[in-house]
Amino acid sequence: MDGQITPARREQPDGHMAGNLCKGGVDYTPTLDACRARKYKVPTVAGKPVRDSASVALYARQRQMTHGQLHIGWARGEITPPRKTFLLGQFNTRISDEVLSPLTATALALEVRDEDGGVEQAVMLTCDIANDAFKPDLLRALEGRCPDFDPAKLTVTCTHTHTAPALTRGIYDEPEDDPDFMNPDEYREWMAAQLADIVASAWTDREPGSVSRGFGYAVVGRCRRTVYADGAAQMYGDPSRPDFRGFEACDDHAVNMLFTRDRTGDLTGIVVNLACPAQCHESLEAFFADYWHPVREAVAERYGADVHLLSQCAPAGDLSPHLLMDQKEEADLRSRLGVDDCGIITRRVMAAIDEGLATASPAEDRVAFAHEVKAWRLPCLMVTAEQYELEKRIPDMSEEERRQQHFAFQQIWPFGLVADLVRRYEQQAENPDHAVECHFIRLGDVVFATNPFELFVDYGARIRCRSRALQTFLVQLGDGSGIGSYLPTQRALDGGHYSAVIKSCWVGPEGGQVLVDNTVDTINSLFDGDDYPRTR
Repeated sequence: MDGQITPARREQPDGHMAGNLCKGGVDYTPTLDACRARKYKVPTVAGKPVRDSASVALYARQRQMTHGQLHIGWARGEITPPRKTFLLGQFNTRISDEVLSPLTATALALEVRDEDGGVEQAVMLTCDIANDAFKPDLLRALEGRCPDFDPAKLTVTCTHTHTAPALTRGIYDEPEDDPDFMNPDEYREWMAAQLADIVASAWTDREPGSVSRGFGYAVVGRCRRTVYADGAAQMYGDPSRPDFRGFEACDDHAVNMLFTRDRTGDLTGIVVNLACPAQCHESLEAFFADYWHPVREAVAERYGADVHLLSQCAPAGDLSPHLLMDQKEEADLRSRLGVDDCGIITRRVMAAIDEGLATASPAEDRVAFAHEVKAWRLPCLMVTAEQYELEKRIPDMSEEERRQQHFAFQQIWPFGLVADLVRRYEQQAENPDHAVECHFIRLGDVVFATNPFELFVDYGARIRCRSRALQTFLVQLGDGSGIGSYLPTQRALDGGHYSAVIKSCWVGPEGGQVLVDNTVDTINSLFDGDDYPRTR
């Protein structure tokens, strides 16, 4: 069959045309009667009605997508260190071998093969770790383990718990002559081997299956940056001060969900995407998956131990589970319920999952599938000469002089090159851009879009409001997030403090908007012509 396929379109009450295929996607082959009953115009090729799946597959290929039977594989495993290690996420050094909960990694493998031999695939891996500084090690460990899998189609993200191991040496001073201590390089190599087993198992175990989407809300992340009368902002500032004027950004309570089923219709896994890092207990000196651990336990209890959970953190650079408002009310509520902070979050997330599953879209086993990997260079936030000179002076300052400095210059920060303003300044003329890897996965009516930053919530709003996808799963702290760091808005930079100062950020608002525009363009290229109904 040749000729261009014309999408089916639905007449709107005002006479405009919405660019939906019947039932909203290229994965549905309509009958003429079904289209007419729903007041759809029939998709056509060279002016003739599309009646068969081959024609719909052709339409998908014209849009750089694969259409066919979906194959799904799941696997999970532990990445809890076997010996004591550093815990990453605080300025102070923490070393522990205490385990309050397992640290878990979960992989979801997806593949579609069309009738003409076209193939598309993706493996999404999520880890209870602070950031991704391990992907090159994982790719080496995977060599030869996954036949027919393109390793470029692996995307890794993190829950951003602060009670998991550091993956890079040089951040904290290491103990001497301690045979039980596992340095970051040793742990990273060990973890990569565990992750390779998990990814390989998910890929090997893929079977025909189906997906459906769900959506709901759960109050989990709240804005953690307070703003004061002089315009200054502060992470975890005191809102009881008389000069408190409000919070810097909105909260985001949306929960995007994807449900997978096997060929018999049994639930096999759930993807949960929400905007909050796993940091209820971020200062503990123990290994802990934070609120995701009791959520996993609740999913296993309610839906079965074989049902997997892939947790994703949506843009939440300025959000956390810590409350700055409603503290008394929440304390009273938790007391009456008999739960702690992780417990009440679990109740809320499970309520969203229950509702999402009960109201999920019909399961689809033949879907339009595309996976694009983008390598972009974003303009860096540049270190000024004044900041460079001030940073060089810090080691020689007295304690009194340090206390008089701006927050960012009261001490040397231990978080690698992003916080080393001397080296950054000396290198930035030759390296003015920051390289990022972003993954875009269209699966039926939904899209997954990753970025490597702790991305402030406003950027997520900009993307989602402009996205043509029916549901947009934005995932922060993706591939290469070990060198991602925060990405604040201009409003946050103007307010200052941790997460919105030069030492916290490789990229600023200029690069943030480039990321937004590029992300929107890529998503919308995968949904060209789609126009899903909206409400208000």
